[in-house]
Amino acid sequence: MGNKRLSPLLLLLNVLIIYSCNQSKKISSATYYDYEKTIDSIQQTYNALYAQRPFSLEFNDKPFNDVSIAIQTDSIKYIYQFGVTEERITDTLKKYKLNISGVNNLIRQMKSVHCTWLDNSVYYENEKRKKLTYVSLRPAGLNSSFSYGKYFIIAYFEEPQYFDKDGRLLVGKDPQKLRKINDEIFRRISDKVCYTVSKKFR
Repeated sequence: MGNKRLSPLLLLLNVLIIYSCNQSKKISSATYYDYEKTIDSIQQTYNALYAQRPFSLEFNDKPFNDVSIAIQTDSIKYIYQFGVTEERITDTLKKYKLNISGVNNLIRQMKSVHCTWLDNSVYYENEKRKKLTYVSLRPAGLNSSFSYGKYFIIAYFEEPQYFDKDGRLLVGKDPQKLRKINDEIFRRISDKVCYTVSKKFR
């Protein structure tokens, strides 16, 4: 009884835990830098198109062949679903006076980096109206059964934000108040960009 050995099952469990922890570390801000140019281009293109008319985009399937577009008018939000190669998407974009080539290029860019969701959110801070852009991705590194979550979500702010010593997003300058977005803690990529890994795509 002097030499206690780990059972094969317990040993396997330890290996899986270590693997999972290593995967969680890999799925960090480095994931953003893997796709940085394309993701930043998506965000910039989207906001330029959004200024013409508010809308959001979402891929509904794993092969990224079906896309939904939610278009906001003055009073109603219309949601349409298309195959990415369908011709009728052109008629819809034309109807709402959205840039056809711009939106189609945006959809292609999203598909190229497995971007599942693209949206803007309005919030108020010190009585000032501000906008936050969400870019949600499902890169290959997040598909493992043992990875921390399923979706890598990036938040773009219009102004520099405050973070604690561990890089977590704060409510203003208070180092004791973590700011949660959709119940998630976000971590710093830059002064205006942060990320989280979540089981929810939005």
